[in-house]
Amino acid sequence: MRTRILAAALAACIPAAVFAQGKGARSSDTASSSSSRASYAPSSARSPTSHDLADLNPAALLISKRKKVPLADSTVAQLKAVEKKINDRNVQFFATYDSVRKWTMPIGDNSTTQGHGLRGGVADSKLTAPAISPAEQAKMQSSMRDLRALMADYRERRKPDVTDALGVIPDAQKKAATDLLAQQDGDLEKLIGGRP
Repeated sequence: MRTRILAAALAACIPAAVFAQGKGARSSDTASSSSSRASYAPSSARSPTSHDLADLNPAALLISKRKKVPLADSTVAQLKAVEKKINDRNVQFFATYDSVRKWTMPIGDNSTTQGHGLRGGVADSKLTAPAISPAEQAKMQSSMRDLRALMADYRERRKPDVTDALGVIPDAQKKAATDLLAQQDGDLEKLIGGRP
C-alpha cells in the first residue's frame, strides 16, 4: 500500500519538475537572446541626444534649484533671460549635432521593431540583424569621429554659458551656485566623457 502511495506521489511530482525546468530553460534562452540583442545595439545608442545636452543648461539648473540656492525673484527673472539666450545660442549647434548623430546609426536600424527568425521566435531575432555595407560602415565611423568632436566642442561652448549664468548670481549665493554647476559638469562628463 505504501509503495502505491509513494509511486502516485512521484508520478504527480515529475511533470511539475519537468515543467519548471523547461520554464527555466526558456527564460534563460530569452535572457541570452536579450543580451545578444544588446550586444548588437549600435554604439550611437549610448551617445547623448541634443535634448540630453540641452537639459544641462546651467541657468535652467539654477532656476530649478532656487530652494537650495535662495534667489530673489529678480535674479530668477534674469536667469530665465540667460536660459533663453543660451538656448538660442545653441540652436544651430544642436541641429548640426542631431544631423551628425543620425549618421552614426545603421540606416535600417529601428529599435522599436523585432526581427523573427525561421521559427518566428524572439531568440531568432539575431539571425535577421541588418547587414551593414562597407560604405555605410565607413560613413558611421566618420560620423562617430565628427560626433566626438562636437561633444568636445560642447564642453567649450558650456564655459560661456556657465559664466553668463553665474554673472547674475549675487556674491552671497555664488559659492553654492558654483558647486551645483560643478555637479552638472560631472553629469555632462558621464554623458560624453571617456567615449571611444
